[in-house]
Amino acid sequence: MKRVVLLIFLISFIHVVFGQHFDEFFVNKTLRINYLHIGKNDSEQIELISFNHGGKWSGTRNYLIEPSRLGDMLIEVFEIGTGKLVFSRSYSCLFGEYASTKRAETEIGSFEEAINIPYPKSKINFKITSFSRKQIPNVLYEGTFDPTSTKSELFTKEHKVKNIHIGGSIEKSVDILFIPDGYSLDDKSVLKADMERFANYVLNCSPFSEHKDKINIRAIEGYSEESGITDPNSKIYKKTLLNCSFNTIDLDRYLMCLNIFKMHDIAEDAPYDIIILICNTPKYGGGGIYNFYCTVNNKGEKSNYVIVHELGHLLAGLGDEYFSSEVSVRDYYPEGIEPVEPNLTTLVAFDKKWKNLIDTEIPIPTPDKKQYNNVLGVYEGGGYVAKGVYRPWRNCTMKDPIYNNFCPVCQKAIIETFEYYSK
Repeated sequence: MKRVVLLIFLISFIHVVFGQHFDEFFVNKTLRINYLHIGKNDSEQIELISFNHGGKWSGTRNYLIEPSRLGDMLIEVFEIGTGKLVFSRSYSCLFGEYASTKRAETEIGSFEEAINIPYPKSKINFKITSFSRKQIPNVLYEGTFDPTSTKSELFTKEHKVKNIHIGGSIEKSVDILFIPDGYSLDDKSVLKADMERFANYVLNCSPFSEHKDKINIRAIEGYSEESGITDPNSKIYKKTLLNCSFNTIDLDRYLMCLNIFKMHDIAEDAPYDIIILICNTPKYGGGGIYNFYCTVNNKGEKSNYVIVHELGHLLAGLGDEYFSSEVSVRDYYPEGIEPVEPNLTTLVAFDKKWKNLIDTEIPIPTPDKKQYNNVLGVYEGGGYVAKGVYRPWRNCTMKDPIYNNFCPVCQKAIIETFEYYSK
């Protein structure tokens, strides 16, 4: 009973601290900020491109100031005059991964990025900050937006939207939007079946299955000029809706989209909090970036695993727990720095992670042996390295290609995200 009372108190306290009066500062529309993220391994900058607005605000209205930062990027919105912080949201981006690659030592990369905020009632200041892998902040851009004078393009409606599963209102649900890529008009029946199939993969996986009333899933009906997905290493090039491609940042299985502005132009046809790109290809691949987007291949026996694994990145900011697969990023979790991802630790600040959930008789670190199967512990190996980074479970969905096997720590992080959007 004491725990229940304490939990209710904490929820109420968080609501008071982080909750702002939405109607005091914002109207029920979305403002999108489009920019280029330019740089290499030791430098970066932002070039503002444009603003777009329209639709409704489908994000949280009670937690306008994000309780904790899980991404490598942070946008903050301030009231003019008082300087009061009225909105913040963290996210990650492809540039952050590119900057840790060998190529970024000599080549400047330029990546499209976009972030949604609620549409302000009056003039605002906003600030975009990047955090290095050592968690050092770097303010990349400070600007203003005035709804009475700043040029902003109105959202347009171009595609049909299908409601696949509606669990609640857009104000109190996680709004997931599927966008297909590489489906031609000849693939119309395949597209329809795939959207339903992938929705079921999500809704039948725990903890999503227990929170269907907090999830909405919609799909864009969008067709490509050609069927299939670009695969440069196999010399396959396709003209598709979003031009998704394998071999992003020189990793063959990394299937991603670089056309972020167009992706959001298409997405604005529907309410959305997160975007999942369903790619018409039998080749195994995908990718997921926190509060950015994720991708999944539509064919193959592991597609059910891929979508929930990448959704773990996208929705809850979970880190990869594997350490033996090929990756292109390097030194992603520096020694002596605690990761922001809730399911990884370097033991630098383990008290803030899942330490309080572990039984007292479990050794820390925990031997990675069969006797500890399905036991919450601290297992060495994770975040792409075998030493120095630890994970909570021997074989969670964030580590091994096993569908519907999120560990208690990952489930907790996903459930907390549901609460963030639905309260």
